[in-house]
Amino acid sequence: MRSLLVVALLGVVFIDATPVAAQHTHTVQSGQSMSRIARRYHVNVWDLALANRLQPTTMLRPGQSLTVPAPRTTYVRAGQTLSHIAREHDCAVDELRRLNQITGGLRIGRRLVLPGYEAAESAAPQEWGTPEAPGVVQIRRREGVVMLRLLDEERRVTREGLVALAELMRRNDADEAELPHPRVSVLLAAISDHFGGREIVLLSGRRGAVGYTRETSRHTQGRATDIRVTGVPRRQLWDYCRTLGHTGCGFYPRSTFVHVDVRAQAAQWVDWSRPGRRPRYGNLDRAWPRLCRDHRRRGHRLCRAEGRRVTAPQDAPQEIVLTADARALYPEVPSVEQDEAPEVDEYETASDEDPELDGAPETEDPDLDS
Repeated sequence: MRSLLVVALLGVVFIDATPVAAQHTHTVQSGQSMSRIARRYHVNVWDLALANRLQPTTMLRPGQSLTVPAPRTTYVRAGQTLSHIAREHDCAVDELRRLNQITGGLRIGRRLVLPGYEAAESAAPQEWGTPEAPGVVQIRRREGVVMLRLLDEERRVTREGLVALAELMRRNDADEAELPHPRVSVLLAAISDHFGGREIVLLSGRRGAVGYTRETSRHTQGRATDIRVTGVPRRQLWDYCRTLGHTGCGFYPRSTFVHVDVRAQAAQWVDWSRPGRRPRYGNLDRAWPRLCRDHRRRGHRLCRAEGRRVTAPQDAPQEIVLTADARALYPEVPSVEQDEAPEVDEYETASDEDPELDGAPETEDPDLDS
């Protein structure tokens, strides 16, 4: 009763307008405090308190049930504005406003979803239908859309597809068109076919070593693309990418693309950085905290990585077969094994072609080494 009275005096109104990930409950044990429980679940003590309409100093009783806030959510505290919350969680005010459909002021206790969250249903597998023409890919680049036959009926890489991809993967029209690794055609065709021939938006292909793109980046070698598939949640695109062998798959909860590249061994990562900033690797729940730098702590639950899912190598076989005229384009056809860069050399951050990602300042990541 006392806790409810405090909430009433503060004018707390709880609004759950935005769907969030499933929350879970904790049963209070003897001697446990609000702060101790918050540390256990790696949540802010104020968020834990407000999720239960309590105060951080509220005395708990054994057997009491508490709701633990879902990942990537926060609750508005007294005196906070959207600007305060955006600075605390390293995101933009407009992102918060749009994601939570905020049209007016904030009320104390309102639950907010933080940028990077995707509803659970976005990860649920579903059938995407059969492509009308397997191997034919619809690619959008900037304002134009082209139809490319990347693979012929025998699943061989075509010359016309390689030449067209070389044009599409240029960063600027003034750049020279350079042939991509032929397996890029295989990967894009597999992705297109899996998602029923839906349009692939190519945000970035070949680019120079600038910002956090290193000389060893597969983007500089014509081995990588940053893409999205129209109508397909990015989480499902990333999950499918992870089923392909000899492929690197990067998921960026706070950006608009999935990174797909050619490499000798499968690799995957989740990067919670904002566009244009230093990587902040983690898992689907959160960025890894500082303690994960210590290899001895990598077994800690907060340092958990996502499990590998290489299960469908037949969709993008390791062996690359080219048509005769496509073979003539290369002095020597590059293989997947011809990968002198480290297995995990760097994980790409911002796409250089998406206007949504331009203008973000580059800052040092306070938590993780790259």
